[in-house]
Amino acid sequence: MLTRGSEYDPAEQILDAAAEVGAQLIVLGTRKRTPVGKFLLGSTIQRVILESVCPVLCVKASH
Repeated sequence: MLTRGSEYDPAEQILDAAAEVGAQLIVLGTRKRTPVGKFLLGSTIQRVILESVCPVLCVKASH
């Protein structure tokens, strides 16, 4: 279950949820960002990709 709190870490929550249900694939939505936005906000997706034990599919938003 994804929750927000003082120790909220989106990448950790995604990875934990995938492990809990035995996921065979993680699908993440992405969108175009500026270089600064990539630096500040891209770390969640990057961490999930690098730390996941199952394949990760990133899907670009259509708008």
